[in-house]
Amino acid sequence: MGPGSVGFALKERQKVSNIGEFGLIERFAARIGASPKGETWAGDDAAVLRSPGSTLLYTTDLLVEAVDFDMGYASGADIGWKALAVNVSDVAAMGGRPHHAVVGLGLGDDCLVETADGILDGLLAAASRWDVQLVGGDISRASALVLYVALIGVAEAEPVRRSGARPGDAICVTGALGGAAGGLALLRGDAAVEASARRRLVARQLRPEARLEEGRRLAALGATAMIDVSDGLIGDLLHLLDASETGCVVVPEEVPVDPDLIPLREVLDPIEAALTGGEDFELLFTLADDTVPQARASLAELGTPVTRIGATQEGSRFLGDRPLSAAKEVGWDHLRAR
Repeated sequence: MGPGSVGFALKERQKVSNIGEFGLIERFAARIGASPKGETWAGDDAAVLRSPGSTLLYTTDLLVEAVDFDMGYASGADIGWKALAVNVSDVAAMGGRPHHAVVGLGLGDDCLVETADGILDGLLAAASRWDVQLVGGDISRASALVLYVALIGVAEAEPVRRSGARPGDAICVTGALGGAAGGLALLRGDAAVEASARRRLVARQLRPEARLEEGRRLAALGATAMIDVSDGLIGDLLHLLDASETGCVVVPEEVPVDPDLIPLREVLDPIEAALTGGEDFELLFTLADDTVPQARASLAELGTPVTRIGATQEGSRFLGDRPLSAAKEVGWDHLRAR
């Protein structure tokens, strides 16, 4: 070492944006440790907890101003509704039923009381929609509006995890995809679209619906794996395949595209929105191929279509004739630098 040199190298401090949301989740999960047999603590849509006489599902979600919503277009009621809906969707993806929720709310000094009241309005409306009881929470000061919901539910049968897909299962999705991305594009711009289509797309972004009854029916029909589409179809499919340690062949032409996106073709590619747009909160699931007709018939009673978009297989993962890995980075990740 020359004069003035330091005898050791300073380790560069890593930012969360370098490892991303899912890298941080893996880091935390490793420190928390493995769950006991029959329980799931991390890596699925909700935690699975055993309790005398029942199996509990426990999930949380955090909405942060300027990251998950924009006060320029989202009302307090919109924010409250969505915060609870996304948690109910996690329970739906396990085939369970939600029961009780607690709420954490961070507010700036300049937040209007009417905004806080609106948040509670939205929470209560969503709680009524899905028969959830709000049972308490906490309020604190924050530099931006933050809303945190923790929801507990019950699995009436064995929970449907992400990890149960088997080679040869059909890969299916409920409803249509890309609508929430279309709604966000409309809220951020001035694209011309027919008024009723605009209302539907904006509602998919601001007032999402959780496929709760659909999840319970799919669990009863023997769905082998399930996840809600919150990070985009491709991103969430990869989560499911990774958990199940299996491959896939997905036919992009079979992916159901929200028909209201067609008039937005000049500002948003409908197929890309359906494949990569997040926050649709539809259910992506696998089940035995010969059970698909039953799933379609059962969910049709609820007015919800079921579309088979491909199948699982050993080894390779394909989206059409391209490796699925080519699209690996397109899903939403809260902590990746953008």
